[in-house]
Amino acid sequence: MSEYAFAVVSLIGDVPQLDDAVRPVDPTEADGVAELVAGPFSVLALDPALGTDGIVAAIADAALDTPWIVVAGPDERDAAAELVDRALDGVVGLFGLAGVVVESAEIPDSIRHREVPATVATDGVATAVRGLATDVAARGPRVPAAWSRIIASDRTDVAMRATLARRALADDPGYRPRALSDEQLGLLREVARRIVPQQAGPAIDLAARLDRMVEAGESDGWRPTGMSTDVEAYRTGLDALAAIWMRGPSAQDAVIQQVIDGEAASGSVLTPGQLSLWFEDARNDLIRLWLSHPASLAHVGYTGFATGGTGPEPAGYLVLAAGEREEWEPEELGRLGAAEGRTS
Repeated sequence: MSEYAFAVVSLIGDVPQLDDAVRPVDPTEADGVAELVAGPFSVLALDPALGTDGIVAAIADAALDTPWIVVAGPDERDAAAELVDRALDGVVGLFGLAGVVVESAEIPDSIRHREVPATVATDGVATAVRGLATDVAARGPRVPAAWSRIIASDRTDVAMRATLARRALADDPGYRPRALSDEQLGLLREVARRIVPQQAGPAIDLAARLDRMVEAGESDGWRPTGMSTDVEAYRTGLDALAAIWMRGPSAQDAVIQQVIDGEAASGSVLTPGQLSLWFEDARNDLIRLWLSHPASLAHVGYTGFATGGTGPEPAGYLVLAAGEREEWEPEELGRLGAAEGRTS
């Protein structure tokens, strides 16, 4: 299967003219992202008359393990909005919602409020689907199919699946900061690239997610004695860092090390010690945001999120030996271990 395959959940019947041809990415062009083309596409056409429960059941039965885009017409806008809510609220069997295409109608406010990538089809539904899928694929890492299946399964708790579904949504390339200024957000993005070198391919916009987290008051709540609230600490810390920031990776790494060591040049905003304390929090926040993405959990091989579950039996581990895995875990985690009892 292509690295950029997508499913289309259509509430308006078949979507003709979806071109399955995928042009290879040229690795010499802009990190191989600018020329990315999504596809192939598989279409799951569902009758809106099924109702939300019926649509959810049909998607779950289809066991979609690629990202999927909902397609709706003017009369199916409400059905699409309800489906988006169910997917992002963690209903069992659904994971991988990537976006919404609406034909000849406005995007429902509830979909925009939940920050789901969405577009209006003005030049044909197939064109809109291809464009949105390509944008989504270029704006963040993909969750591997085996891991998507685990998240969708009843091994994963509803609340955990909802959280991972929201975190898997692609970042908005036009994101405007809510807690920081444009300049502060730009600097934070540069810092994030040095602190958290992400895996090859499209990256998570950690700075935008951190800005949103700070504005919403959703950080861990910890701050060193004498430091201000998270919003003020980030504004002040980034302003202090901007005064000593350099151009070029090597120079930036040197500045970062000086800040960590508490040896950065003293400024009028924060002392070197205060800047070091703030920067410790910032590093922790950036790393936590990276690791909280489901693609990152797959990258490090962590399946602990799938031990809550809503199935008829407890969902835990029976195999704990190094280099061994259980039946339900992805094959790359090791050889299949021997254990008594049910493991899937």
